[in-house]
Amino acid sequence: MQILNQLETEPIPIDEEERRHTQRLLVGMLCALLLTGSIFGGYMYLRKRHERQIAAAVALDEATINGKKTLLSGTIHNISNESLRNLAVELQLRRRTGGGVETRTVTPEATDLAPDGNTRYSLELLAADYLSATFSHVLAGDNGAQVAFKAFPGAARPPMEPPAPKTITVSRPAPKGEEFINGPDNPGKVP
Repeated sequence: MQILNQLETEPIPIDEEERRHTQRLLVGMLCALLLTGSIFGGYMYLRKRHERQIAAAVALDEATINGKKTLLSGTIHNISNESLRNLAVELQLRRRTGGGVETRTVTPEATDLAPDGNTRYSLELLAADYLSATFSHVLAGDNGAQVAFKAFPGAARPPMEPPAPKTITVSRPAPKGEEFINGPDNPGKVP
């Protein structure tokens, strides 16, 4: 009974309890934001580091046409700190007839690349068969897993040779029924 009597005589400090609750809530929200921000920042840092470690830079040369054939080529540069094994390049080719897309896997000159190593790839196609080519993926490893890559412009197409100069002589036929009034054979004054 004494406790109940004390509650009646002493008021309950509700204002102070509400202020403490608000402070705890603000501190909890601030901690949650800091924790979420640090986890997200760590994720972004590790993602960029992983991309740098496994990345390959690909320089795409402009396609060159030699007669009826087109040559697609480029350079692969390993910009990671790890070696890449069983390297391949995947291209998507759009057919002229039917508009279908065909995927071709091209093996470069060197299939194993050390860090900061370079290798070239090339593919020769008939120009009449394909409309366009798109670089799709870089594949590496025993299972042919896709590797992160950055595409850069490659070598420009060499300029085409100008056509050989030709001199064309066109002879004009003499007009029928008329004669030139003033010419080298028949000089005359013009009024």
